[in-house]
Amino acid sequence: MSLDPGTVTLLTAIVVHVAGGVFVLETMLRKDDSAGRVWALAFIAAMIATEAYVLDAVTDAGWWPAAIGNGAWVTALGLFWIGVRVFNGRRGRGAGTVVTAAALLTCTAVLVEGVTSPDWNPTWLMFASNALLAALGALESLRGSMRRSRSAIGFACTLAAASAFQLIRLVATVVIGDEVDAQPWTSSTVAGLGTIGLVIVAAMSASVLRAEQVRLRGAEDSSLMAIAPDGVLLLPSFLRVLGGRLMRANRRAELFAVLVIRIDSLARIATAFGADEAEHVRQSARAAARRLSPTTAALGSDDRGALMLAFQPSSPADARQLAARMHRAMLDQLATAGVPVVPPIGMGVSLTSITGYDRDVLLDAARAAAKRAIASDDVTVVVAGEDDDEDPVAPDESARKR
Repeated sequence: MSLDPGTVTLLTAIVVHVAGGVFVLETMLRKDDSAGRVWALAFIAAMIATEAYVLDAVTDAGWWPAAIGNGAWVTALGLFWIGVRVFNGRRGRGAGTVVTAAALLTCTAVLVEGVTSPDWNPTWLMFASNALLAALGALESLRGSMRRSRSAIGFACTLAAASAFQLIRLVATVVIGDEVDAQPWTSSTVAGLGTIGLVIVAAMSASVLRAEQVRLRGAEDSSLMAIAPDGVLLLPSFLRVLGGRLMRANRRAELFAVLVIRIDSLARIATAFGADEAEHVRQSARAAARRLSPTTAALGSDDRGALMLAFQPSSPADARQLAARMHRAMLDQLATAGVPVVPPIGMGVSLTSITGYDRDVLLDAARAAAKRAIASDDVTVVVAGEDDDEDPVAPDESARKR
């Protein structure tokens, strides 16, 4: 039995609308995360693409249905990639710029063919964009939070297969030109059947991934508060507190900040002076952080020993000043505590007005800023998104000897 291209296009549209419509409806009816919303937009873009292709197949509307279809399909694969990045807690703004540029170039390529150059073949640009975006989505599915889920394997394999097929069509287009659609393995019929499989597996995988994330988030919310003997929250409890406060701050459009305090050279201090001295340095720094923290702030620590402070400043300048005061106080505390060497201390601040209200993104930005502060010789406080040039801020002597 053979299927003509028009029938395959219609079947593809039906499958995309059914699978994508169920996912979008589920997204609307439940409290979902950001990744699920981005994936829902990807399915909507795929629906628009199939509708444009059906219109192009059954009517003589000219070049614009193909332009819309090609651009929408590139957008769909790009949104799948962005959704995976969001799932892993990474920013999607830069990726959004890439996807938007690829979609616009794909549409423009069809416009050039239909208006100015009839001999121009615009499909190679669509194949190249699809291959690249699908490959990026497959690679991102094997990183971060996605890597810990078995369901991500199916998602990654599906995107990898789509990337490989688009790459084959790109090479075939460059080599044999317009006759690519007549080849048995690169025709639009095979592409339509592959699209059906892609959409079905992607919808199932995305639904399972979303359910797993909701389950883990529910388990996290129901966990007991874990607090160290000195009153510093352990990482799971700090994340729970931070997430709740960011949710309230987001509803009220209030400014919120996270300060990450990195203490460097503890391992070298332990090697040179012993583990007891390194622990003495760590406890002295924690005591200074507790003493200087605002009353309503939440102070926690991560698995690497970095301190994390969640607080609500009155302004970005207030957040910077608090970090500078805590830095000076911690150096003074260590200098008067009898420690052999005062290690470098880096203060990294992230603000919701710059980074947004996503918990993981906000925390990662503060950690990266603290890392930049440690690496700098003349900067002790770095605000994520503001101090990209690492201008000197509240310079302090980073190391003192007794």
